Amino acid sequence: MSATWVQTSRRLLPRLARLAREIQPTFHLGSVSELSPGDLQELGVKAVLWDVDGTLMAHHADRVDAALTSAFEALLAAPGLRHAIVSNCQEDRFAELGRIFPGMPVVLGYETAAGAAFRVRRGAVEEWCGPGASGRSDPANASRNGMALRPIRKPSRRLVRAALDVLDFADRPEAALMVGDQYFTDIASASLAGIRSVKVTTLHRASFPSPVRVSQRLEGLLYRLKYGLPGRGLA
Repeated sequence: MSATWVQTSRRLLPRLARLAREIQPTFHLGSVSELSPGDLQELGVKAVLWDVDGTLMAHHADRVDAALTSAFEALLAAPGLRHAIVSNCQEDRFAELGRIFPGMPVVLGYETAAGAAFRVRRGAVEEWCGPGASGRSDPANASRNGMALRPIRKPSRRLVRAALDVLDFADRPEAALMVGDQYFTDIASASLAGIRSVKVTTLHRASFPSPVRVSQRLEGLLYRLKYGLPGRGLA
């Protein structure tokens, strides 16, 4: 069973009833291929925060899905548009995402005794920020050092806000947009942070571990029970 899924579930389940009020995205789209630079310009979006697995590629794939490559590259090349990845991944995947997306910051978060610390990777270069950054320990060696760090998992307002800070948009949340495939992690994170969001259909659902597939179906059911069938488009 995926360690990331277990950690996210432990964080999510006690808050389920409250988070159900935060899962309505600003827009529903079938996929990232339906999002263009012109759309974002019309919406006044200048910063895009991305989920990866299920949004841009299959679970733990090593490249953006071929069906999305053209549209995604057009978004990356759009003048004046900044991008970051907000992730729930483990250590090995963190390094891999740095290799897959060398031009985009990848943001992880941890609880430390001194407060939240955020780990930012740009390609092979890594840095830390946040109030707990000065007291951090290498997460990969934390257990050996007796300094366990507790990951901050989506849904999290702080992860989104940290990513906005990395992109210099902390004071302009109205210009940011979160793109993800899960209501209770990606969309709830955006809502908690006060930014707009796009919910896309999960890519290659069969590639995910079975507990994740079950949770994805359950969250879709909960969404429909609360809000009805989602519409499609940026209107």
